[in-house]
Formats: sequence, structure tokens, C-alpha cells
Amino acid sequence: MTEITVAFEPKVRARARRAAEAAAKPPRRYPARVARQLALAHALQHRVDSGEFADYATMARALGFTRARVTQLMDLLLLAPDIQTEILFLEVPPGEQPISERRLRDTVLKSLDWREQRQRWAGVAGSLRT
Repeated sequence: MTEITVAFEPKVRARARRAAEAAAKPPRRYPARVARQLALAHALQHRVDSGEFADYATMARALGFTRARVTQLMDLLLLAPDIQTEILFLEVPPGEQPISERRLRDTVLKSLDWREQRQRWAGVAGSLRT
């Protein structure tokens, strides 16, 4: 009679090993919602600049947005370029959003002066890091 030896790992131990491996990995991070909205604003502005749409109202009708929503998105383009860069690279774990578009508009976009925007952004960004 031939004896066959097979090594196996019980399911419970395998599950525990996989759970430990998953816990050791850093959590996945995704672009923040406001970053995706700013990227959308840039893409929509490019479509207007390229002549695909005559104006924001035409674009809003074609895409099913309200004119007010298009205006809100386009207002994000009034942010200082360095603030836009920071926002575009803002990443968060699933389920977290450090700042809403509305809060950004209500705080940083209260002024069109880039120096003042930078001061306001410094206050907002400081609260994001804590």
C-alpha cells in the first residue's frame, strides 16, 4: 500500500492569514469628490473652449445639467491655481470626504483675490489635516 501525504491549511487558519494580510495593507485611497468635480469643471471648460458648445447654457441643456449647476462647477475654476492643484491631488479613504464643494464655495470662493483665497484655504486645509 502506498502512503500519500498532503499538506493543507485549515480554512480557519487560511482566513486568519488573509485577514492579517489585508490589515497590513494600507487602505485604498480615492480622489476626493471635490477633486473629481474640479476635474469635471476643467473638462467642461475645455469642451466650451474647443467649440463643442457655444456657451454654458447650451452645454447644460445638452448634458442634462441645470445652468445653476454648471455655474457652480465653473466657479471652481476661479480658485487660485495652487489651490486647484492641491485639491486635484486630494485623496481620501472610502467613505470619507474632507471638504464639500459647498463648503469650499462658502469659504474660499467668497473672494476672487488669490491672496485672500490662499489665506482662507490655509485655514480650511489646516482643519483637513487634523
